[in-house]
Amino acid sequence: MGLLSWIIIGLLVGIFIRRYFPGRPGGRTATLVLTTIGALIGGYISSYFGFGSLALMDVRSELIALAGALVMGVVIKILRI
Repeated sequence: MGLLSWIIIGLLVGIFIRRYFPGRPGGRTATLVLTTIGALIGGYISSYFGFGSLALMDVRSELIALAGALVMGVVIKILRI
């Protein structure tokens, strides 16, 4: 359940970024994929430190996954994808 929630968080952040901070045309898929990867990286980092796991949801791991997706979103905006 933790892995699925990280993916959902990444997709939601990607949708938010594309809606409120539009970039170049056609970059929607790249934004969704990259924010999902950022959420997965954040989730794996949280599980490394003992906050939740791939199978279990933990509020701390969800917040770290959200932070990872947001950081990746900032990188996307800097690179103008």
